[in-house]
Amino acid sequence: MIANKMASNPNRSMRLLAIKSRPRMLGLDMHRPRKSSSIPAKKIALLHVAKRQLGLDEDTYRDILRRFGGVESSADLDPVEFEAVMIRMAGLGFRSTWTKRTFGDRHSSMASAAQVELMRSLWEKYDPADEDEKHLNAWLRRFHGVSAMRFVSAKKAKSVITALKAMVARQ
Repeated sequence: MIANKMASNPNRSMRLLAIKSRPRMLGLDMHRPRKSSSIPAKKIALLHVAKRQLGLDEDTYRDILRRFGGVESSADLDPVEFEAVMIRMAGLGFRSTWTKRTFGDRHSSMASAAQVELMRSLWEKYDPADEDEKHLNAWLRRFHGVSAMRFVSAKKAKSVITALKAMVARQ
């Protein structure tokens, strides 16, 4: 039905085409769809935390997004571009503190906040240079089959704590 109306009135279809393409002709993409692979809001918030922590002004922040992410806005970043921007932010001195939390209310099968803190304090005695827990997470992955501290179960925490105590005692 609509196709018949447009075919019967070629001037109308030309006007619609001109209206729809006008922003693109001016270099504006007003109706650009957001990428389906864009990053979640928490990662965008992390970028803003990094910007604030590093004391970046808006122009410098946008320049980093353009140079390392290839975008004008953090909402347009895909996961690979996000990683590139975060690597640059880390190079400028940004350090995330999200791993320092005790992970809030945890399921009873997971390590308790007290166990998490004990594991962290033992690891700090063993490896004081590991500020962002990369070495701890690598050790957990290699010897206990757990990719990060937040995934340690209450049962596994007992063996991790025992191993950490032995490592500290051997030093």
